[in-house]
Amino acid sequence: NMIRTANAGVQAARNTGVDLAQTDYVTLCDSDDLLQPDFSATIAPWLAHHDDIDILYANFKTFDARAINPDKFSLAPKGWFDGAQSDGAFLWDVPDLYIRTVAYQPLFPTGATFKKKFYQKIDGFNTRFKRVAGEDWEFTLRAIAAGRVALCSRPLTRIRKHAGNDSGDLVKLLIGEAAILEHALATTAVAREHAREIKSSIESRRVDAFNSAFALGDFVMTDQILKLLVSKSFELKFHLKKLIASLPFGIRDRVWRLTQ
Repeated sequence: NMIRTANAGVQAARNTGVDLAQTDYVTLCDSDDLLQPDFSATIAPWLAHHDDIDILYANFKTFDARAINPDKFSLAPKGWFDGAQSDGAFLWDVPDLYIRTVAYQPLFPTGATFKKKFYQKIDGFNTRFKRVAGEDWEFTLRAIAAGRVALCSRPLTRIRKHAGNDSGDLVKLLIGEAAILEHALATTAVAREHAREIKSSIESRRVDAFNSAFALGDFVMTDQILKLLVSKSFELKFHLKKLIASLPFGIRDRVWRLTQ
């Protein structure tokens, strides 16, 4: 059935859909993504025999009009899945999964299959993160902290990537991820156990966002990001970019163009 609601953001839409679902399990699929034809036939029997799993994430490939890219799990750093229990294509109890996703995040909402009761227990998606890039990661981190997580290494979904301003999207994504990690530190005990690593990751994401915004010549954004950075110890190249960004308008743009 199709349910129409007022436009209150993707988080509210997901929460409404799950609340109205009449099944024990729910699978998410964002509007322009795809589930492979054998998705249900692969996932459902395994979950039926593993009732202790609260949420399962499926591997995926991204695609656009030009190509289908390698699956996300295959791009994980060496050792990312080490220590997990396994059963064919399925893995669960990945050690330190919470902090591993801070270093590399392959768990996306499309294809995520969870118990409805578990979803409601952790209050679903947080509408506070409406229009925050990477908003689904906030939910994923809470799910990892609160439940038992399984992964399916078969790429059972396709996630569409759109042509456009990829660099601009990257700036927004990095800023969004940093905000999500700050929220996790303030609200989640598991995050606070890894406070040093998470604070370092927040700073690293903001530095990367600054560099990307500088490359675009977006000096409004570079100024906003600089106000959020904590460390004063950066490479010389970063300080040069910071100096250029602080120059008066006319001079700044001429000097910036010389660096590109």
